[in-house]
Amino acid sequence: MESNPEVIQDGCVTAIGQSPQAIPAFLIHDGGGTTFSYHCLEPLGRFTYGIFNPYFGSGERFEGGIRGMARLYADIIRRTCLEAEFPAKRNPDGTANVLVGGWSMGGLLSLEVAKVLTGDSDVRVVGVLMVDSMYTVDPPSVRLESWDSLDLGHSKNEFLSLQAMKEAVRVIHEWKPPVWSGQQAELRPRISLVRALDAIPTSNSDRIHFADVYRHDRALGWDRYEKDMFAEVLEVRGDHFEMFNFKNIPEVSTAIQRCFDRLEVMDDYQGFL
Repeated sequence: MESNPEVIQDGCVTAIGQSPQAIPAFLIHDGGGTTFSYHCLEPLGRFTYGIFNPYFGSGERFEGGIRGMARLYADIIRRTCLEAEFPAKRNPDGTANVLVGGWSMGGLLSLEVAKVLTGDSDVRVVGVLMVDSMYTVDPPSVRLESWDSLDLGHSKNEFLSLQAMKEAVRVIHEWKPPVWSGQQAELRPRISLVRALDAIPTSNSDRIHFADVYRHDRALGWDRYEKDMFAEVLEVRGDHFEMFNFKNIPEVSTAIQRCFDRLEVMDDYQGFL
């Protein structure tokens, strides 16, 4: 991993009926710190970038937790949008429209990035996609599966991913979702959710995985943050970790593409594109 963001899809292969001027998307890493899963997706019909954790190899902690990460990633998006070759038309005010999203922790980071970029003079986030990202504030008291039960193998990258996931859990527990207030509330982008249908198998029947605390809830607990916050909720087969398995890639790709397409269509500024 060298260039951040990475180019996940160059937009040359578009979906049937998809405009070649589709708004570019930025997919932010999950708790494991990499963008590997996004490279497995089928064509989304738009130029797609991936943002990975720049501290993945070192295990270094971010200053400021989720908010500190979001400020850095917002800067990465802003810098990319200012490049001459960035594939987007400009709004009358000169801003570039983008979509942001991510799996698990990536969805939480996307929400925070959207807040950082609210009212930005260079970038306008028109939609946020959360992929199986649960609400994390004051979760229900349940018996959780131990980290020791996670079998991620013994390679260097697998060890680094486990370390990144443990750090992700720490900063997520310290984070509270952003609030758009006053005039900013009118600028908050629409948000959609793609969620897994199944629970993660555990070693004991009386325990659940931390990613399944709200599995019973279609909104994954986000009604506690805001009632009916999602413009759309789509469900896909598999559990939290199986969503991007080879057998589920066609379904999750279709769901992500549909959410991005609809978020773009619903954008109030669509007429400017």
